[in-house]
Amino acid sequence: MIFGLLILASIVAGVSLVAATITAVIRIATKSDTLAITIGTLAIPVLLCASFGYWLLTMEADGAPPGNVLMGNLTALAMLTPIALLASRFTVKFLSRRAPLNTR
Repeated sequence: MIFGLLILASIVAGVSLVAATITAVIRIATKSDTLAITIGTLAIPVLLCASFGYWLLTMEADGAPPGNVLMGNLTALAMLTPIALLASRFTVKFLSRRAPLNTR
Protein backbone atom coordinates (compact mmCIF):
# COMPACT_ATOMS: atom_id res chain seq x y z
CA MET A 1 0.00 0.00 0.00
CA ILE A 2 2.66 2.49 0.98
CA PHE A 3 4.79 1.50 -1.99
CA GLY A 4 1.98 2.38 -4.41
CA LEU A 5 1.46 5.76 -2.75
CA LEU A 6 5.19 6.43 -2.94
CA ILE A 7 5.19 5.67 -6.67
CA LEU A 8 2.15 7.90 -7.22
CA ALA A 9 3.75 10.75 -5.27
CA SER A 10 6.99 10.44 -7.24
CA ILE A 11 5.10 10.52 -10.56
CA VAL A 12 3.22 13.65 -9.49
CA ALA A 13 6.44 15.29 -8.32
CA GLY A 14 8.28 14.40 -11.54
CA VAL A 15 5.53 15.68 -13.83
CA SER A 16 5.19 18.86 -11.77
CA LEU A 17 8.93 19.48 -11.89
CA VAL A 18 9.16 18.99 -15.66
CA ALA A 19 6.09 21.15 -16.38
CA ALA A 20 7.23 23.90 -14.00
CA THR A 21 10.72 23.98 -15.51
CA ILE A 22 9.44 24.20 -19.07
CA THR A 23 6.93 26.88 -18.07
CA ALA A 24 9.55 28.98 -16.30
CA VAL A 25 11.97 28.82 -19.22
CA ILE A 26 9.29 29.72 -21.76
CA ARG A 27 7.96 32.59 -19.61
CA ILE A 28 11.42 34.07 -19.14
CA ALA A 29 12.20 33.68 -22.86
CA THR A 30 8.93 35.01 -24.29
CA LYS A 31 7.49 37.10 -21.41
CA SER A 32 4.04 35.68 -22.22
CA ASP A 33 2.03 34.01 -19.47
CA THR A 34 -0.48 32.34 -21.77
CA LEU A 35 2.14 30.84 -24.07
CA ALA A 36 4.16 29.60 -21.09
CA ILE A 37 1.14 27.89 -19.52
CA THR A 38 0.13 26.33 -22.84
CA ILE A 39 3.55 24.95 -23.68
CA GLY A 40 4.24 23.86 -20.10
CA THR A 41 0.93 22.01 -19.94
CA LEU A 42 1.16 20.33 -23.33
CA ALA A 43 4.81 19.23 -23.14
CA ILE A 44 4.10 16.01 -21.21
CA PRO A 45 1.08 14.93 -23.35
CA VAL A 46 3.07 15.54 -26.53
CA LEU A 47 5.89 13.36 -25.19
CA LEU A 48 3.37 10.64 -24.30
CA CYS A 49 1.84 10.75 -27.79
CA ALA A 50 5.27 10.65 -29.40
CA SER A 51 6.20 7.67 -27.24
CA PHE A 52 3.03 5.86 -28.30
CA GLY A 53 3.70 6.65 -31.96
CA TYR A 54 7.23 5.32 -31.66
CA TRP A 55 5.89 2.18 -30.01
CA LEU A 56 3.45 1.70 -32.89
CA LEU A 57 6.24 2.05 -35.44
CA THR A 58 8.53 -0.42 -33.67
CA MET A 59 5.83 -2.83 -32.44
CA GLU A 60 6.83 -6.50 -32.41
CA ALA A 61 4.62 -9.53 -32.81
CA ASP A 62 5.26 -10.87 -29.30
CA GLY A 63 4.83 -7.49 -27.58
CA ALA A 64 1.91 -6.12 -25.65
CA PRO A 65 -1.46 -5.87 -27.45
CA PRO A 66 -2.06 -2.43 -28.99
CA GLY A 67 -5.36 -1.97 -27.18
CA ASN A 68 -3.75 -2.33 -23.77
CA VAL A 69 -0.98 0.11 -24.62
CA LEU A 70 -3.50 2.59 -26.05
CA MET A 71 -5.66 2.41 -22.90
CA GLY A 72 -2.58 2.84 -20.71
CA ASN A 73 -1.50 5.89 -22.70
CA LEU A 74 -4.97 7.44 -22.56
CA THR A 75 -5.15 6.83 -18.80
CA ALA A 76 -1.73 8.41 -18.29
CA LEU A 77 -2.75 11.32 -20.50
CA ALA A 78 -5.92 11.89 -18.48
CA MET A 79 -3.99 11.78 -15.19
CA LEU A 80 -0.90 13.79 -16.09
CA THR A 81 -2.41 16.67 -18.07
CA PRO A 82 -4.24 18.27 -15.10
CA ILE A 83 -1.14 17.88 -12.93
CA ALA A 84 0.95 19.65 -15.57
CA LEU A 85 -1.69 22.39 -15.91
CA LEU A 86 -1.70 23.07 -12.18
CA ALA A 87 2.09 23.10 -12.01
CA SER A 88 2.27 25.50 -14.97
CA ARG A 89 -0.32 27.88 -13.50
CA PHE A 90 1.36 27.91 -10.07
CA THR A 91 4.74 28.56 -11.69
CA VAL A 92 3.43 31.52 -13.69
CA LYS A 93 1.69 32.95 -10.61
CA PHE A 94 4.89 32.56 -8.58
CA LEU A 95 7.04 34.17 -11.26
CA SER A 96 4.54 37.01 -11.72
CA ARG A 97 4.75 37.87 -8.03
CA ARG A 98 8.51 37.46 -7.65
CA ALA A 99 10.10 38.72 -10.83
CA PRO A 100 8.77 41.72 -12.75
CA LEU A 101 8.97 41.44 -16.52
CA ASN A 102 10.73 44.77 -17.12
CA THR A 103 13.95 44.31 -15.17
CA ARG A 104 16.54 46.34 -17.07
